[in-house]
Amino acid sequence: MPCLTVCFVFIIWILNAVIHEQFACGGQVNSSQDYEHGRKLPLTFAWIFKPPYATPPSNESLDNEAQGLMRDAVLKHIAVECGYYMKKSFDVRTLEMENEFAMLERLRQNKVHIALPIFEHPSNRRYPEFPFFKLDDYPGTEYITVLDDSSTLTVVLDSVIKAWPLLAVTMVLTAIAGIIMWALDTYWNSEEFPRSFIKGSWDGFWWSFISMTTVGYGDKSPKSIVARIFSIIWIMLGLVTMAIFTANVTSALTAASLELTPNTLNGAKKIESCIEALNSKQIDGMLLDHYTASYYQARDKLKSLVIVTKFELRRDVGLLFSNDRKELAACLNFYRSNIWRLTQTITSTYKLNKQKPTKNFSLFDDSRLLIKQFLFISLGVLGTLLLVGTVWEYLFRKKGKIKGKVELGDKS
Repeated sequence: MPCLTVCFVFIIWILNAVIHEQFACGGQVNSSQDYEHGRKLPLTFAWIFKPPYATPPSNESLDNEAQGLMRDAVLKHIAVECGYYMKKSFDVRTLEMENEFAMLERLRQNKVHIALPIFEHPSNRRYPEFPFFKLDDYPGTEYITVLDDSSTLTVVLDSVIKAWPLLAVTMVLTAIAGIIMWALDTYWNSEEFPRSFIKGSWDGFWWSFISMTTVGYGDKSPKSIVARIFSIIWIMLGLVTMAIFTANVTSALTAASLELTPNTLNGAKKIESCIEALNSKQIDGMLLDHYTASYYQARDKLKSLVIVTKFELRRDVGLLFSNDRKELAACLNFYRSNIWRLTQTITSTYKLNKQKPTKNFSLFDDSRLLIKQFLFISLGVLGTLLLVGTVWEYLFRKKGKIKGKVELGDKS
């Protein structure tokens, strides 16, 4: 009887050991492919170079396998919480691939077990045939360009040239104000605003220009009440007009007058090559993942570059599992909240100091069409006044000649 009891206990112990060895994650039985000669096969990660998500081993690495956010965030849970290597040494193998296409082909052939990093749209997945584990939200893409070394004179001249419609409107309004002032004050102040339309309107233009610029020499001053009321109106209007124009030029002195936002997003290259090409001005700018940009900035690779703007893109960052590792993906989902907190802790160290220049704020740029329309209207008004003044000048001189002849005839 004691012998039967001992045999029964021994059989129970053997069965328990076998069952315990077969169940790996969440009580699910692993595939027989996990074993070779009584020992588990290694877990193979396929990865592409995408810092800080996946990077080559550094000098401080404890092994020669790939490092990065993906491994730091999920490896502990695979090893411990999911019990994937229960009571066995943790043997991870990583395989660097040239591109995502090659990595996915290995995954389809079950030659690798996990592919990373993968960027999937939340509502439109590209690889629905594989289990996907979300690790983090996509942090956004930074547009980076090189600092402009244009001289101040070049920037100012470029700003003035681009603002030619605004400059034209300013001068046309000045000419219109000069003609109006001449018409209002020539009868009471013919010494400063002669009765001749050509000479008088030129003197009026001179007065309106120095009044608009607040120089005010005092050599021309209106005498009539109506002319002085118009002077007050014009001086106030001239201040606003001049302020708009000078603001456009002044902004060029305090900011680099460049088109910093990209017009096209073509030409994907390796990151190192892009940085070199950008520093040598072979390209205008580059797009970098927010975390990737912080990775290179921490290594002094973006010192001379300027981070201009950020593009918010809806993406999920995570890993793909081969179909024979579905149980591992399911186990990680059970610990999703813990992995999420760990990921946030790690990514909080990715600091990015943005060298963002002051943007060239220009009222002219925001109302270009309105300025041009107002220019055409002003030119029409000026042309009409010139035509009327020319006709008046012709009739005035003709009348003066006739009057002179009549006076000569009376004397004779």
